[in-house]
Amino acid sequence: MSLSVRTPALAFAAGATLLSFCLPASADEAAPRKNACAFVGQINNFKEIDDRSAIFETSPSRRYKVTFYNSCREMRWALFARVVSHGGTCLRPGDKIIVGRHGFADYCIVRTVEALPPKQRTAQHGR
Repeated sequence: MSLSVRTPALAFAAGATLLSFCLPASADEAAPRKNACAFVGQINNFKEIDDRSAIFETSPSRRYKVTFYNSCREMRWALFARVVSHGGTCLRPGDKIIVGRHGFADYCIVRTVEALPPKQRTAQHGR
């Protein structure tokens, strides 16, 4: 059985319909999500912003703002941080970050993880 198109308007409508199935639903889906995953095994630095948020780094160019459901006061003085993930490779809501020092520890439950732009390089000696 062959399909023949009798009018140009019908041909245009058929082509537009087929093309719509090939394109993403929105522009956001088409754009790549750079630095969207804070790899749990690569977190190498953290800095407290306040009791409920911190910045975590996985490399000099990959930083993430992490907010917590609970107060995470011990992060200010923490000597260590350990991630308890629910089986994923990326830090995500519900994961726990345990921070502490000399017998004190806080269990910080992750609420959100947002990718941040890389640190700006500072000019050294007028360069």
